[in-house]
Amino acid sequence: MQPTKTLHTLGPQSTDCYRAALVYERRHPDVDWQLQLHPSFPAVLQAVEQDPGAQILLPAALQLADGTDWGTLHYRYLERWQLVDVFTHPLDPLVLVHSQRHTGIVDLHPATAEVVQHRLPAKTQFRYAPSKWAAYQAYQRDGEFCVTNQANLQPAETVLKRWQVDMVWTVYQVQEDETCES
Repeated sequence: MQPTKTLHTLGPQSTDCYRAALVYERRHPDVDWQLQLHPSFPAVLQAVEQDPGAQILLPAALQLADGTDWGTLHYRYLERWQLVDVFTHPLDPLVLVHSQRHTGIVDLHPATAEVVQHRLPAKTQFRYAPSKWAAYQAYQRDGEFCVTNQANLQPAETVLKRWQVDMVWTVYQVQEDETCES
């Protein structure tokens, strides 16, 4: 009988994290995976705190709205998370789209801000979302620009720029509390 393990990451199924989780599961066919998708990375972090023994999949480019990045998390949880795998898998093509609205708002995930920092008008307001999928949902309401995955787009979108992005993915094993050393 195969061991069962839970893998936590960002959802929904349209996210790059979901696609990377599927790649990771295929790399480890000897495990019966229970994939848990969460609406934001803070929700992922909270869930693994309640699920010792589970695994967590994070992109190396992770950045939260408060500025916390993958490196910060790597060291913050040094005594609680054990790095068990690292692999590369490309993101869905990343795109910058533009609507006919003149709101001055760009919707994006915080990790993607650097790619458009100098491509947009100086007065553009950056509105952060917990995922590129969520950024596109906000953009559809009232955004002027959006950085998202190409797979999220409606057919009639105006694409200003497209990037092919390779990503490094990390997988941690969350340790039981009693196994942590002080």
